[in-house]
Order: sequence, then structure tokens, then C-alpha cells
Amino acid sequence: MTYIEQFEQELVKKLQGTEEPAAIVRWVSEEVVKSYRNGIATGQKGAQMMRKGESRKGSLPAQAL
Repeated sequence: MTYIEQFEQELVKKLQGTEEPAAIVRWVSEEVVKSYRNGIATGQKGAQMMRKGESRKGSLPAQAL
């Protein structure tokens, strides 16, 4: 399972649960920053970040809408 798939699963659980919207937004912000920093660290080591599969633009899970 990819990072994005794991992120989607966790987000859907949080959206369907009883968490406060502010807590969900804070969690998403932290995850995005963590992912961004990991990407920068990977790029600094000279590794190329290649994404396999189809583009995910415009394909949010129905539960998130």
C-alpha cells in the first residue's frame, strides 16, 4: 500500500468518525508538511522521486466529497 493510499484510508476514517473538523485539518496539515520534508530530504540525497500509476488529479473518494 502506498503512502497516499494509507493517507486516504486514515482521512476517510477521520471524516466518518467523531473527530472535530479542526483536529482533522490540523492532522492533514501535519501529514502534508511531513511528506513535503521527506520529499526534500530524498531530493537532497540525489534520489529521483518517480510516481507509478495513473494521475490522481480529480479523483477524490466519494466519502470525502
